[in-house]
Amino acid sequence: MKLLTTMACAALLACAATGLAAAATGPVIDWDPAYAWQIGGTPTNLPLGGEFKMVGIISMFGPPLDFLHADDPTKEYTFYVHGLISGGTTSQGPPSLTLYTTNFTGGTIEVYEDTSPDASFDPNPPNSGVPGDFIDGGPPILTGSFTNFVVQSNNFTQFDTGNIEGGINWTGGTLYNQLTTTGDHACPGLFTGGSTWYPPTLPAGYLFRHDGKIDLQCPTPARTSTWGKIKTLYR
Repeated sequence: MKLLTTMACAALLACAATGLAAAATGPVIDWDPAYAWQIGGTPTNLPLGGEFKMVGIISMFGPPLDFLHADDPTKEYTFYVHGLISGGTTSQGPPSLTLYTTNFTGGTIEVYEDTSPDASFDPNPPNSGVPGDFIDGGPPILTGSFTNFVVQSNNFTQFDTGNIEGGINWTGGTLYNQLTTTGDHACPGLFTGGSTWYPPTLPAGYLFRHDGKIDLQCPTPARTSTWGKIKTLYR
């Protein structure tokens, strides 16, 4: 217990020294569904150099974007992920219990508000509607670059379930300033959620369905303290 206490104090002191502590809020954006594809890929093999793409229809906004109403029938909120380049899929585990992991580099996300709702997950993208109907709402309300992105699948879950996740550095959009705490830099985003490649859930030509969200990971000020003051908290 003494060791754990010491470790906890050390962690608190590190936060105090920097003056910032990570604080997650969210989700700021939520969706179900989004669908992803990569030409030449399979759910367990996303070949090196291929481009991973995704389109989604947003179902809910949270603070600080909760003034947007995804259930407004006169509007449609969508996103488009593209430019993610596969580093090749690696596998881990025995043949009957194999985990497949693909890391990607690059990549951007764009979020749109469309006053003429028309988005649908037409089969076998890219096509006349995908991604076109997801990006035709005028200037994007948010744009961002991925700092990392990973897709995980396997060969052992009953309903083919895995994970798709990435970090976002927001770069622009008409609502960029809504994501700031200081008025200049937007809080980083975490793009995360569960995925499935269970065939009955997928339109033709898509590899994954994603039930996901974006959380904001805003720093919050921490009061500067001393080692002595922190130790008194555990006496």
